[in-house]
Amino acid sequence: MTPELRWLTLGDDAAHSALMNEAFSRGRRPAALEFTGALPLDKPRSPKLGFFEAGRLVAAATYHPLHLRWDGGAEIALSGVAGVACAADCRGRGYVARLLAEGLRDARERAQPLSGLFPFSYAFYRKHGWDWVGEQRSYTIALAMIPSYPEGRDTRRYEGMEAVDVVRPIYDAYTQRYRGMATRTDLDPNYWKGLDHRDGYTTYTYVYRNPATSTDEGYLVFRYPAEGDTATLHEFFVLTPSAYRGLLSMLHYYGTQLAKVSWSAPLDDPLSLYVQGYDLQTRLIPLFMGRIVSIDHALSALKPTVDFSGRVVIGVTDGQAEWNNGVFVVTVEAGQVSVTRTEAAPEITLDIATLSQAYWGQPSLDRLRTAGRMEVRDESAYQLLAALLPPATCFLKDGF
Repeated sequence: MTPELRWLTLGDDAAHSALMNEAFSRGRRPAALEFTGALPLDKPRSPKLGFFEAGRLVAAATYHPLHLRWDGGAEIALSGVAGVACAADCRGRGYVARLLAEGLRDARERAQPLSGLFPFSYAFYRKHGWDWVGEQRSYTIALAMIPSYPEGRDTRRYEGMEAVDVVRPIYDAYTQRYRGMATRTDLDPNYWKGLDHRDGYTTYTYVYRNPATSTDEGYLVFRYPAEGDTATLHEFFVLTPSAYRGLLSMLHYYGTQLAKVSWSAPLDDPLSLYVQGYDLQTRLIPLFMGRIVSIDHALSALKPTVDFSGRVVIGVTDGQAEWNNGVFVVTVEAGQVSVTRTEAAPEITLDIATLSQAYWGQPSLDRLRTAGRMEVRDESAYQLLAALLPPATCFLKDGF
């Protein structure tokens, strides 16, 4: 019987839960996972695509819609790929590759120019056009190392979801600083679930308020660990040095109850200017893997300045999305970007993974060129592409 590829509906709930349990819960069978399905002609907000063999669901993937902050006030839609799984006895048959390809096609139809995922293997997804984008600092620090500051007196504590309305404006202002953060404006309340009480543990949100201006300038989300002596901060977003010092003070105060704390931060985070020592462990790790779904939609979503103009001819190879294969003229004029196919010889040749990384801007186009990831035949054309895709500091805190 020919395997069937289709979108899941409510009737596939139990089969999908069983497949997720096999792939991610070592075969345990907890209560059925919540399923946001719908009829095939009315795809759910986060649709699930599946492969069936003789009526059995053997592979599946979920696609979450998000919007990311970009330069110039742009917000770019992203299809977040999650829950990619294949039954152990059905692997090696190309099912996941087909799921990914169909997911890209659907994202293009939904006008989502970008795709992102958190990989189990970077090498696996790199074969399909995704590559790492953005870099972040992952900290683990002994609380005894963190000093207290006078600004610690200007923090206030909230419990659970009562903090949402207070921290939203801080988060929104923080997203303006980094490329690629989720706007959260069109996401359901679950994206603030990190503020809620879970597993019998109270979640505290500490907010720093500047006493001189009576404005809230930063917050962190703290919850005691279920086990061990290392707490993990769900969020740590600050807008001013005073807020950073005030919230560091809150971590200092927890040093009487816990040994360490960990959290992730953008590459330009200033922690090392406040705390330094051998017990500060810092790892540099990628944010996640990103990919351009459609070159024309992605480049036309950019908002260059009105005085920026020019054109560049790029040749792109993409093994998963045939609409990205070919040579394109990219024209920038009056604050708009247009993309058209051409028979002209490319001035720059690169693959979709390299173009995707350059689009995020971390790693930069220059860094990718130094690594031999593209062929440049015209230097002036390269300089225009580098201006259109400038380097940036990226960050993304939301999983999916």
